[in-house]
Amino acid sequence: MDVIETAQALIAIDSVTSHSNHDVSQYMHGLLRELNFEIEALPYHDAHGIEKNCLAARRGPPQLRSSGCGGGIGFFCHNDVVSVDGWNCSHGGPFAGVVAGGRLWGRGACDMKGPTAAALAAISTIDPAQQTAPLYFFVTGDEECGMAGARLLASHSAYYAELVAHRGVGIIGEPTALRIVNAHKGGCHIDITSTGVAAHSSTADGRNANWAMIPFLTFIEQLNRRCETESRFRNEDFSPPTLTMNLVIENRPSSTNITVGQTTCRIFFRPMPSTDWESVLDEIQLKAESLGLEIHSQSPLKPLYTPADSSLITTALQLLNQTQPQSVSYATDGCCFEQLPELLVIGPGNIEQAHRPDEWIDVQQLLAGVEVYQRLFRHYTIQ
Repeated sequence: MDVIETAQALIAIDSVTSHSNHDVSQYMHGLLRELNFEIEALPYHDAHGIEKNCLAARRGPPQLRSSGCGGGIGFFCHNDVVSVDGWNCSHGGPFAGVVAGGRLWGRGACDMKGPTAAALAAISTIDPAQQTAPLYFFVTGDEECGMAGARLLASHSAYYAELVAHRGVGIIGEPTALRIVNAHKGGCHIDITSTGVAAHSSTADGRNANWAMIPFLTFIEQLNRRCETESRFRNEDFSPPTLTMNLVIENRPSSTNITVGQTTCRIFFRPMPSTDWESVLDEIQLKAESLGLEIHSQSPLKPLYTPADSSLITTALQLLNQTQPQSVSYATDGCCFEQLPELLVIGPGNIEQAHRPDEWIDVQQLLAGVEVYQRLFRHYTIQ
């Protein structure tokens, strides 16, 4: 299997996260069949009622842990991509997958259809008859907007449950410039809403919802200062070493001649390992409750952390001739796979090339990615 051709074929299928990923999932289903995988399909509908699909696949011996074999290895990827609004690339459109200047250009080239193609190409070089442990391949949707696919996979996939039960290891193929990553941040979304009465602003009939929100905003500003300075909220392994709290204020209606009837403060921060981030969430909720404000929060996406001295990390460092793992400030589907204690992130490409209006990945990185995945897959599936 040619890694460039496979990446181009994946890029050519529109799977922007606001659309269905059905077509690209069906294509990947076919590729996995060609590679002798047994496949578990996990269809679902997102919060907007759009059809989405996850795939869980397994290849290898039917009996685990026989003849001293281990629980195998799983590769995790997502096939949705971010919006193509504002795409601006002189080499072609977002789904063209053009190779020019030693780079592959297109939406998803770096995040993460290129790395996915590298993993598939690596698997194509491994003879299934040689495997003494299983090889798993997991595909999710909605990684770019809440990770609903990963949540579904973790709760409903029999193959994922098998990998966990037999203490296998996992690789998330996000772009890391092929450096081993053992820790990344998570995500917390909280919406705080105050309700007033909308009316013509020239009258006394309205009640501006912003007035009830101001005490909460004063509190959240003070809490953010504490998060930036107090050691229990910081982790110096990351850059930046803080929770990077962000907030957005939404007024409805937003016209100046109508009294604001509803105000929503949308808060997002990024939890880190070894920090007291849970107390930040608790403080926000308690303060909102004390002020009589409405609270809506999503389930927190916990940070990923696999100890640097774990078997997986030390083995991967040795196999790839690297000295120490890295920490990164973005999040991956790994937030949802806490049942799998041996998990790392590694993939070709640089995160700085992702989500750009001219997204690209270096061709040599893709080729090197095939080799890296070969080493890891062979080590954990062929004894």
